[in-house]
Amino acid sequence: MPGHAGAAEPLVAGQDRWQLAEVASPRLDRRIPVVAAKDIPYTFNANRLQNLSIYLPRTPQTAALVGTPVTALPGTDSTAREPRYLVHIHGGAWRDPRLTSASIEPAVAHAFSGGVFPGEEETPVTAVASLNYTVSQLDYPVPAVMADPPVPYDAIRSNHTDPAREAVHPQHISDVLHGLSLLGSLGLTDGSYILSGHSCGACLALQAVLQPPRHYGLGHLPDPPCPAALLGLNGLYDLPALGTADGLGTSHAHLRDDYENFLSRAFGTDKGTWPGASPAGFDPVAIARRIREGRSPRLVVLEQSAEDQLVPMTQRERLTAVLGKAAGLQLAQGQRLTGGHAAPWQEGLMIYQSVVDTLQILRKDR
Repeated sequence: MPGHAGAAEPLVAGQDRWQLAEVASPRLDRRIPVVAAKDIPYTFNANRLQNLSIYLPRTPQTAALVGTPVTALPGTDSTAREPRYLVHIHGGAWRDPRLTSASIEPAVAHAFSGGVFPGEEETPVTAVASLNYTVSQLDYPVPAVMADPPVPYDAIRSNHTDPAREAVHPQHISDVLHGLSLLGSLGLTDGSYILSGHSCGACLALQAVLQPPRHYGLGHLPDPPCPAALLGLNGLYDLPALGTADGLGTSHAHLRDDYENFLSRAFGTDKGTWPGASPAGFDPVAIARRIREGRSPRLVVLEQSAEDQLVPMTQRERLTAVLGKAAGLQLAQGQRLTGGHAAPWQEGLMIYQSVVDTLQILRKDR
């Protein structure tokens, strides 16, 4: 498989350096200064999408890091009992190379803007990491549902190769696991972070944590550090249902052909394999066992906008029905998301609010 990340070893941290940067949100009237390390590769011979970015609030302590190698996340020596990092996986239907780790920047702007929630003296998030991953091919012609589509790519019809756009399951998950492994070398530990994902990124987040790597034929990779909680935002969770009119419902049935197209590119044309890759198809007993072993978190928060024009509410409902049977798992339904499918990452505030809500649930359970 071209560019298959599973064949590579994680990089050793320290090759990239912290730099001054700014982030912005349409909900804020100013740009927010941060310290960042962008596009850090997490495998040897990485393609242009096998990397991650890390953002820190700009303080006297973090400003002193500028120009120095990225060797650790700040605060890794902390004895805090609460998670202090956010790790995010972007969406894009497994196929859009333009939607990258930078899509988290509006949320970063709110997290580090200096504004805090009632009862908070400072932001509870001390670092945000955002993962890129190899995407799948995009067919000719571009589906009409994509109002502002990227350039389509097929290695034969495009008459060139682009390893960054040739992923087929399980490479997306392999990339995410490599990214989490690199963050582990920087100090990410069990319980130290919340893992969030938007759209197909929510699917990837759950895939990476609720099942062991060997479930996807990636037994050579280790389990990632266990997050304190999983946060799914407008997520895709039941892949077979997305390819049927019944699964999409009357409100989204017109999207069936497009779902069929990009799921076949991302997961292959054998639909018999799709349930095993679907979080809504996972075995609740196996999830409960991973929770007992400390490999999966005890909290999953699902946020879904009722106004989402691309993902029906039935996706959350189908996942809820499965996760509700996993002993030891607390399942919470968030209420922050409104507007269209891309609204959470475009404006940023809703993602940050959802993260804070998740932290508050964790605090109540201590």
